[in-house]
Amino acid sequence: MKFFLYADNLNPTQLKKRAPEHQLVCKAYLPDHTIQFCRWSSQWRCGLGSVRPSPGERVWGIVLEITEEDLKLLDEFEGDVPAGTFHHLPVTVVTEEEEKVLVTTHAATPIGKFKPKEHYLDWVIKGVKHWQLPDECLQMWQSFMPR
Repeated sequence: MKFFLYADNLNPTQLKKRAPEHQLVCKAYLPDHTIQFCRWSSQWRCGLGSVRPSPGERVWGIVLEITEEDLKLLDEFEGDVPAGTFHHLPVTVVTEEEEKVLVTTHAATPIGKFKPKEHYLDWVIKGVKHWQLPDECLQMWQSFMPR
């Protein structure tokens, strides 16, 4: 199954735990979406990133080929959020070569607005840099830093 990952799942340390059998397919972006922090993370003690529709914006991430076992681990979120918080969403992403690919991703059911904290954003940014995602992706995540 092709799965689009973004936010904290980009971090290679977390990815090894949550999808140990993953195979990178490509870098891609989800058009007409942005990041929102609409769920609380007990692990991070701050808002967790999720995608939401937003015309003209885009969220960069990676497309992986994952196994059913990987999907089960990804869905558990290491017990960080209640079961059912995130749901599977079929989306079309655009690769660096401008090809459209139908994939699945996670999106959270919003319950409010929460602020991300520096340690969470640093974790995400390490993943953005690891996968060498475009500068616009890095700048977006840096823009969420508390001032």
